[in-house]
Amino acid sequence: MEINYINNSNETSWKNYKQFLEPILDKTCQVLGKDNNVATSVVLVHDETIHQYNKSFRNIDRETDVLSFENGEVEDGIFQMGDIIISVDAIRRQAKDYGHSLKREFCFLVVHGYLHLFGFDHQTPDTEKEMIELQKEILDGLADRVD
Repeated sequence: MEINYINNSNETSWKNYKQFLEPILDKTCQVLGKDNNVATSVVLVHDETIHQYNKSFRNIDRETDVLSFENGEVEDGIFQMGDIIISVDAIRRQAKDYGHSLKREFCFLVVHGYLHLFGFDHQTPDTEKEMIELQKEILDGLADRVD
């Protein structure tokens, strides 16, 4: 398992959050029945940057909380999942709105991104329900709502 953690937010407070990435990815692989011989990147940015990515790649002219860019290639036997970009501003905003800790919201967005990289989406009520259930199962015990 290889996870590149890139903090482009220039805020040192997110440095310790790297420790949550591997346990979450490992549990995601377990829950999905996937081999954990994978590689991915998680990049933290501010709203302005994720807004530009959203506009450039999705033609949506506003910020969002998380974007996933799926790779899907296998190189040297390692599944290249792709990249996840997360807005630290959204983490703060949504943690406050939902009454979560910053850890919980960070972990939630990471799981959400990982699931997208494994091909899940939430475009219909059924696929949204499936993603919500998977997110809960993966986060249970790792980043509970009251963490």
